Amino acid sequence: MTLRTKLAVAFALFAAVPLAAALVPVSRALARALASEHAARLDGAAAALQGELDRLGDDAAAAVRDLARAPELEAFARERDAGLLPPAEAAGRAGEWMTSRGLDVLALVDADGRVVSSGHLPGRAGDVDPELGGLLATAPAGRAVPRLVSRAGPEGVAPVLAVVAWTPAPAAPALRVVGGLALGAERAERLAALTGGEVAIRGADGAVLAEAGAPGAEGSRLWRRLARVFGGLGAARRTFPVGPPEAPIARVDVSVASEGLVRAGATVVLAFLAALGLGTAAAAAVGTLLAARVTRPLEALRAGAARVAGGDLGAHVEVRAAGEVGELVRAFNAMTQDLVAGRAKLAQAERIAAWREVARRLAHEIKNPLTPIAMSVETLRDAHAKGRADFPEIFDEGTQAIGEEVRRLKRIVDEFSRFARLPAPEKEPVAAEDLVAAVLALFPAPPPGVEVRREIAPGLPAVLADRDQVLQVLLNLVRNALDAMPAGGTLRLAARRAGDAVAFEVADSGAGVPAEDLDRVFEPYFTTKEGGTGLGLAIARRIAEEHGGALEVASREGEGATFTLTLPVAAGAGVAAKA
Repeated sequence: MTLRTKLAVAFALFAAVPLAAALVPVSRALARALASEHAARLDGAAAALQGELDRLGDDAAAAVRDLARAPELEAFARERDAGLLPPAEAAGRAGEWMTSRGLDVLALVDADGRVVSSGHLPGRAGDVDPELGGLLATAPAGRAVPRLVSRAGPEGVAPVLAVVAWTPAPAAPALRVVGGLALGAERAERLAALTGGEVAIRGADGAVLAEAGAPGAEGSRLWRRLARVFGGLGAARRTFPVGPPEAPIARVDVSVASEGLVRAGATVVLAFLAALGLGTAAAAAVGTLLAARVTRPLEALRAGAARVAGGDLGAHVEVRAAGEVGELVRAFNAMTQDLVAGRAKLAQAERIAAWREVARRLAHEIKNPLTPIAMSVETLRDAHAKGRADFPEIFDEGTQAIGEEVRRLKRIVDEFSRFARLPAPEKEPVAAEDLVAAVLALFPAPPPGVEVRREIAPGLPAVLADRDQVLQVLLNLVRNALDAMPAGGTLRLAARRAGDAVAFEVADSGAGVPAEDLDRVFEPYFTTKEGGTGLGLAIARRIAEEHGGALEVASREGEGATFTLTLPVAAGAGVAAKA
């Protein structure tokens, strides 16, 4: 372990130990606070449940009283007493009233407990209902009480917990109106929403009558573990008996999850840990600074060697040192410079090989559109064989589309093939002035609104280049510049001395190249022009590099772009330039 590391560790421990010791009491106090909040939430859920049961009871009693005084019930009793109401029609009348008043349980019962009409259990009409009979005998009129009631449903008759009330009909003293609201699946969902947890309605035997709440309300495995950390927090459960305290007929189980509380506690603890981490890091930084002056030269050499091992062959150690360590630093920097030069040559060779492979692959891939062309030909043959009357129109449209597609594919394939099989340049001395003049000769009359400026520095030496390939590069740059100025502007073609090379500049006053695209303009297949292949500038840079030169771009949006082609000067000042 190095001295710098030892000091950093010592300072980090000095800061971390007190903070870590404070973590235990802080977490315990937080756990107690969260447990208290959890209990409060469970009490709130109990109050919400009781309030909902009371509300259902009031609604059921009000609906029963309203029906008992309704004119339709008076008419029903009058028709039944007069013998004008068939038994089958009388048996189904309660179902209509139950639906219209939003009740889940409704029956008309005579004085001896026999069902006259039932909406929740139509088959019970004409029989004595022991469930309703017991209600009439024990519960006061007009007061809603919980009862287990059998109710017909899609899956047959099943018991359901309901809040039921009864009242005599003023216009028909012989009839009793019994109605209520059931705690089925829908109201269990409402109870779950009110309590914020899971609700299960069970009978006296423990059988589930209805349940609701998001499955897995206790949270994920991670949060359950965190709940145990914070004092055993979990999905607490409380049971509420329904009915007489001495003999409940059912019970409601309410579970309130604590995931939100656990998240809050975890957030506080994580913030505490973050402070612990920041304090430790700050202490370690102070220790590192104290040892920096002693270990800096050797650490810099170690870091430089690691960068070289990681692939950064151009790593350069910027540190002052004397004696043997200084000699070692200078030798290291000289070694990395040699590595960079060798890597540049290797990278250029690899890039050229990669471009060729990509071009071959893409040339192979674009053969795929030939399939729909073949299908079009088959369509024409089929139409001709069947002698269709509209064959001339089909033939004209099909052949035009095929011809256009074939020409487009041929142009793309030719350009990609030229990119893949670009011949090695045949270099010879070429006058820089002649190259500029040859390019401008191809544009004797510039497009409307475009001003062409020719700026040639005097006494330029000849460049060593393949004349045709360099003209191809300059011509491509000039065309791109003109495309960038559809509404007109200034095109500048210049040549100047740049050390042991000649720099050719093609500048336009167009919209410029977006900053995010500057690093990609020379990538194969990258283009912003509709219908472009994205190989023009890639081929141009490859030609420049194979000449031992470079092609670069500088641009600001709204101020145009400048492409600079740099070519090496031909050896020997007296070599004649070839036009």
